[in-house]
Amino acid sequence: MTYTFILLLFSVVVLIYLEDYLGSYKKAVYGVLCIILILFCGLRPIGVDPDSEAYEEVFLGKGNSANMLIEHSFQLISQFIRNFTDDIHVLFLFYAALGIGLKFYALRKLTPLYFLPMVIYLGNYYVLHDFIQIRAGVSSAMLLIAIKPLTEGNRKKAFLCFLIAAVFHYSSLAFLPILFFRNDISKLWKYILIGIAPVGVVLFLLHLDFFSAIPIPYIKDKIEIYKSLTETGVFEELSLKSPFIWIQYCVILYSLYFFDTILPECPSLPLLLKITAYSMACFFAFSSISVVAARLHELLGIVELVLFPCVFYTLRPGYYGRAAVCVIGVIEFIYTLFLWELLDFKMA
Repeated sequence: MTYTFILLLFSVVVLIYLEDYLGSYKKAVYGVLCIILILFCGLRPIGVDPDSEAYEEVFLGKGNSANMLIEHSFQLISQFIRNFTDDIHVLFLFYAALGIGLKFYALRKLTPLYFLPMVIYLGNYYVLHDFIQIRAGVSSAMLLIAIKPLTEGNRKKAFLCFLIAAVFHYSSLAFLPILFFRNDISKLWKYILIGIAPVGVVLFLLHLDFFSAIPIPYIKDKIEIYKSLTETGVFEELSLKSPFIWIQYCVILYSLYFFDTILPECPSLPLLLKITAYSMACFFAFSSISVVAARLHELLGIVELVLFPCVFYTLRPGYYGRAAVCVIGVIEFIYTLFLWELLDFKMA
């Protein structure tokens, strides 16, 4: 399976450089790539990722879904599929088809670039969301779908997307503040974007608890469980050494500097920058409960699939821009699969 991942990444890098020569065929290649990623994800061996065994127990009715804090949608979908088969891979294929298929659909609405977003996707979110956090994989796809209506000022459609996302993963309620983000950058927002990391590091070091005041019963109960698990050492502490947070910040600063160059090519740029800053803010501000901070940071960070490839528009000749985005994707790929070892390839 290790070699398959490397082959997929290598293939995407090749496609990035061949995109201009593929003409109308790139749509077909894009579709085939989507199908391959769905099948590879949905048919993975049980145990290769940290959550699949627990999902199988709940799917078969052997695990305690209340203790796992699994949404009712997962249970209902599982019960429906069990009417036909006890093979958990059918459930994985269902979630993979939704999570991956919707991301591929959303990207076609947000960027003319077919394969550059894929190197960022394979570098991190394909494994993180669609292999491991399969419910979050669907929710993050709905956030991507909401970007275009938000850019056009259609908050009702975006709100509907967020409600659907919350059905699949309750943490998607964190999307709601995005409804108040306008697709422009004021002077105040520029200061916020520039200051997000310095201020965030201070919040991180202070380890302030912003969750105690949350009045929503289910959310509060879930936070208490995460708190106790964090205190017992089940979840690892967050680290400021994570490259992902600093790559985000560097791209924010870079995009602000080349704002006028990127904006004509990416009309959603102001919104993407604000959501990325929001993602970073969650990492820093909620670090007292590492798992919550990390998951909100990752869930909101899905907009990187559109934002990071914008670096391409600032470098000429074009192969320099493609190379810069590929370097980001490869760095994240190495951390995700080989340094942090999010997948257990011994099980493959």
